[in-house]
Amino acid sequence: MRNSVLFLFLACGLTLKGQNLVPNPSFENYQRLPCTLNEYLVQHILENWQQPIITTTDYWNNLSAATCILNSSNTDVAPKTGQGVIGMITADISMGLNTEYKEYVEVALTEKLKAGTLYNVEFYAASQSKKLFDIAQVLEANNLGVAFSNTLISDFSSTSPNHLLLKSFVKAENIISANNSWQKIGGCFNSESAYQYFVDDVSVEELPYNVSRLSNGTTLCSGQDFVELNAFVDGATGYHWQDGSQASSFNVSTQATKDYTVEIYFNECSYKHKFHVTYIPDVSLGADTTLCAGEVLKLAPTHPINEYLWSDGSSDAVKIISGPGVYAVTVPSNDCTVQDSIDVKFLDCPGFVPNIVTPNEDRYNEYFVFENIENRIWSLEVFNRWGERVYFSAHYENNWSGAELSEGIYYYKLVSKALNKELRGWVNVKF
Repeated sequence: MRNSVLFLFLACGLTLKGQNLVPNPSFENYQRLPCTLNEYLVQHILENWQQPIITTTDYWNNLSAATCILNSSNTDVAPKTGQGVIGMITADISMGLNTEYKEYVEVALTEKLKAGTLYNVEFYAASQSKKLFDIAQVLEANNLGVAFSNTLISDFSSTSPNHLLLKSFVKAENIISANNSWQKIGGCFNSESAYQYFVDDVSVEELPYNVSRLSNGTTLCSGQDFVELNAFVDGATGYHWQDGSQASSFNVSTQATKDYTVEIYFNECSYKHKFHVTYIPDVSLGADTTLCAGEVLKLAPTHPINEYLWSDGSSDAVKIISGPGVYAVTVPSNDCTVQDSIDVKFLDCPGFVPNIVTPNEDRYNEYFVFENIENRIWSLEVFNRWGERVYFSAHYENNWSGAELSEGIYYYKLVSKALNKELRGWVNVKF
C-alpha cells in the first residue's frame, strides 16, 4: 500500500492583453484518448503538452468510454470546464521504501514573455479524495508552483530526478484540501527574462502595470535621517509593508543593511517586491592625538567597503604615522561621502628621571625633577613601601622634595591623560 496525493490540474490559458499564449489551454485538443493508466506519455495524447521527465501523468476526460479507467467518472472531481483534465501526483511515498515521486507537465508558449513585464499567473487545482486502484488518498499538499524556462526540459533517462530544480515564479503555500473542489492558485510576477516555456498548467496574463521602475536597492548614508522606499505603481489598489503600514512609500531610518518587502495589490492579483537597503557607516581615525617624540601611531580604519584612499595617494589598509601632520582617509562610495581626518602632534616627553632626591639644602637633587613635563599637565603620586599615598599633585611642577618624609625608598606614578601616558618607578629620599 502506498500514500499518494493525486491532483487534477486545469489550465486556464496564458493571455497577453486578451491573447492566449498557452496553446491548448484546457486540454481539449488531443491526438488519442487513453483508456488505461500509463498507456501513453502526455505528448502522445495531447497536442502541445508534454512531460519534462518520464512519469505516469494521465489524461482524465469525459469523452472516453465509460468502461475506461481514465473516464472522469472514476474520480470525485469533474472537469471545471470542457472535457478533460491532467492528473498529476505531487507526492508518492511508498511505505518502507522512503522514496518520493513527483510529476510535471510543460508547454511551449506561443510567444516569449517580455523581460521586465508584470504578468498574472493562474491555474486551478483539485485534490482527488476518492480511493482509486487501492491507492489511499490520505495526504494533502501545498507549495504548488509554476516555473519558467528558456528551453523545454526533455530528460527521459533512467536517472531523471524526481524534483526539477527550477525557481518557482508563483508558489501557493495554501494547502489544497481533499474536498473535491477546484481552487484557484495565482499571483503576479515580474518576468526576469524572455521565457517561452513553463512547467505545470497555468494562465498568465500580461498586466498594464509598470513595476520595472521600482528600484531593487538603495543606500542609507551615515548622518542621513532616512531614505524613502517608493513603491508607487500607477493603477495599484493598495500596499502592505512588512511592518503593516499601507502607504505607497516607506521611510527607512534604521542604520543597518537590511531587506524591506512590500506587497502591491492590483485588481487582478498582488505582487511582492523587495527593496535592499545598504547602510554605509562613517569611517573613523579616532580623535586628534599627541604622541611622545619617537613613538608611532597605527591608523587601521575598519569599514565594510574595505577600500581606503589616503591623502598622500596611498591605498594602504594600515597607515603607520611617525611624524606630525593632518592625515585624511576616504572610503570610495558612489552614494555617500565617507571620510575622516586626524591631527597628530609630537612632543618631547619626560626623559631622564632621577632615582634620588636629597632635600638637605646643598642645591643638588633638592627636588624630584622630570624633563619636559612643562609641555603637558602631568599628575604625580608618591607611595611608601606599604602602598600608602604620601604625596599627590594634579599638576606637578617639579617642586616636590620629600622633606616631610623619612629617609627610604618611595614609589611614584606620573600620569598624563592628554598623552595617555603613565610612568612608574622608585626614588630614594635621602637627607
